[in-house]
Amino acid sequence: MEREAKPLPMIRLLANLCFVGSFISFAVTTLGLFRMPDPYNLMHAVSVADSVGVGFAILGLFLLSPSWAVRIKLVVILAFFWIVNPATSHLVLKAGMVRGEPLAAETKAMKG
Repeated sequence: MEREAKPLPMIRLLANLCFVGSFISFAVTTLGLFRMPDPYNLMHAVSVADSVGVGFAILGLFLLSPSWAVRIKLVVILAFFWIVNPATSHLVLKAGMVRGEPLAAETKAMKG
């Protein structure tokens, strides 16, 4: 009967720091939802912070995972998320632009 290897205390500490970083990223994103003036700024900020938060969470899981098979799956999930998240954010913002969603008055973008 094989025993699963427990992670070393330093690895557990690093994983917990990754989880805390993920929580902070998501918390700051949630606060930023109320501060952004228009949907374009809001979606960009949420997309970036979401990618960082998920990256930290999966890195923490990677450090705690018991086998290489699980680690490979986590890397594939992270790669998929990092490809799909910006692409879907871009498509949603493009749809808002085509629909004519206005910019906030203080936004300097596209004032050529």
